[in-house]
Amino acid sequence: NTKVKILARYTLHKFSPARVVGLLAAKLGIDSDVSSATREERKLAGTFAHLLNEAGLDSLVYGEDDELVPFDPNDEEDVDPTWTEDDLDLVNDVPPPDRKRFAFSNGYASLEAIILASNYFRSTTSKAHRTLESMKTKHRFLANSNDLRKMEAFAKEADENSSRRTNRIIALQNLSDDVYMQAMKAMEEGYSLHDIDLQVMAIDVNLEMKYLDKFEASQSWVTRFKRKRRIGSRRTTKFVSKVNHDDDKAIKTAAADFVASIKEEMKTRPLNQICNSDQSGFLKELHSMRSLAPIGEKTVVRCVQSKSSLTHSYTVMPLIFADGSMGDYLFVVLQEPGGSFPKKKKIFDAPNLVVTAGTSHIMTKNHMREWVNK
Repeated sequence: NTKVKILARYTLHKFSPARVVGLLAAKLGIDSDVSSATREERKLAGTFAHLLNEAGLDSLVYGEDDELVPFDPNDEEDVDPTWTEDDLDLVNDVPPPDRKRFAFSNGYASLEAIILASNYFRSTTSKAHRTLESMKTKHRFLANSNDLRKMEAFAKEADENSSRRTNRIIALQNLSDDVYMQAMKAMEEGYSLHDIDLQVMAIDVNLEMKYLDKFEASQSWVTRFKRKRRIGSRRTTKFVSKVNHDDDKAIKTAAADFVASIKEEMKTRPLNQICNSDQSGFLKELHSMRSLAPIGEKTVVRCVQSKSSLTHSYTVMPLIFADGSMGDYLFVVLQEPGGSFPKKKKIFDAPNLVVTAGTSHIMTKNHMREWVNK
């Protein structure tokens, strides 16, 4: 039960792993029967191969005076009792390093494992950090103090990258929110928008707020932005002038203010003093626009009493109070030639109707005055 204590000293330059293997073969000889090698021999060969490759990359730290010290389990922190040295699988065919796996003395480790090990290394209150023996037991890819330095360096770089990524994510979110508000404002004002408009908005916002460096508002960014904000290309169903569009917004604003003021009035007045009235238009003859017919028939013809009744309508304007009661009269506007009833023809009269005529069924200001008076 012995462990090797490594003293740090950087390797020399112009190192040839193949030449070292040749020197070892000259001193120890060569046994070509590798198929009968034991598991322990393969592990040891894998360890030497990894060390030589590290030395060839000028990244190996080795001992100037290797000191063998006895292994005392009582000196260990958080020893895993289920672990034995046979559980350590050394890498024989070393895979090429990539951005997600990093080489250590006892194999490769992922960035997640390195960060976990670094956090464990510093998670102690009784001392500055945990011991090497504790780290080797808990995280088996570590073998010496050089591994600890590499672990700390990788973890620090990962933390800095994580901070930069977090800051970039926050900046992108703020940029997306600002562009969305500008786009929605432009839509509400009636402007036609396309992908190029979103790109210009994004670039302008980024230049003004300085969220990101080298932000180009690419087409892929626009696509993700539209998908996230549920914005898509739609067919324009109605065109209006800028004046009418602005008037419509003013009318909606005035209506909202009116409703708010009426609700305040309702708090201090009886409900039978608050009423609501609205115009409703009806065709003179109501008929369904659909009918059963043989499948494939191109023209479906059905009869009505009067064809003009399908295009001419009348308007009614009921009065309903807030307590649920209805007004005494129903105001009716009929469309008549010349805008008046015939003088010689008797017109039906009902005690609960106020009937008037107009050139159209649509109410005018004069009709509104008549409604108020009657």
